Amino acid sequence: MATDRLSESPWLLLPGTLCTAAVFDDFLDVLGVGTAQRHALSLNSPCIRDYGAAFADIPADTVVCGFSLGAIVAAHHANQMTAGKLMLFGLNPYPDDPSKAAGRHDLAADVIANGGAAALKARALAVHGPDTAKTREAIYQMANETTPLIDAQTRLALTRPGALPALAQARMPVLSLTGSHDQNASTAQGLAAAEAAPHGRFICLEGLGHYALLEDPAACAKAALQVTE
Repeated sequence: MATDRLSESPWLLLPGTLCTAAVFDDFLDVLGVGTAQRHALSLNSPCIRDYGAAFADIPADTVVCGFSLGAIVAAHHANQMTAGKLMLFGLNPYPDDPSKAAGRHDLAADVIANGGAAALKARALAVHGPDTAKTREAIYQMANETTPLIDAQTRLALTRPGALPALAQARMPVLSLTGSHDQNASTAQGLAAAEAAPHGRFICLEGLGHYALLEDPAACAKAALQVTE
């Protein structure tokens, strides 16, 4: 069964800005992926190229799964990895919009001064799904745990060159998933990523936002299985 193939594979997980690998936990639980199969990559360097070694010589059945900034990092190395599958949640494959620079710097300064949770609580954090309170608390907890990474992650987001050329050379199936209400990465951006990959597919997660993995992990797991059945 498709679920068995996913649950038996090693997973390389790349969380987003101010996120830990816990962002994937409920999603992977639904898929039946054991904790021993989960391997997380910390986004602690400000340069895209610094992550290349993490994707070198990984097992051919590895599922590389990235969320937001983690999806950006993974997509930029799609042409180098030997993974079996690439799953990208909430991906913007383009270089960062210069108009976002001031906001990114303001957030980083706030995080450094007051902590990740406080910084996010002071902003309009759009959350969807059946239990928004639970989702928000999970986001705030991760933000506090990853506060020391905000400077590197901000510079990484600002300086990325754009992932479409790398995706165009991807040899593995690429699944791009974006919530229909995602205000950080649009469905058009997710579709562009899938269309760039030779074996790409895009799925819109209806009614969900940028934090779809937390908002409705079962829906995300169902969508992931669509390309493995």
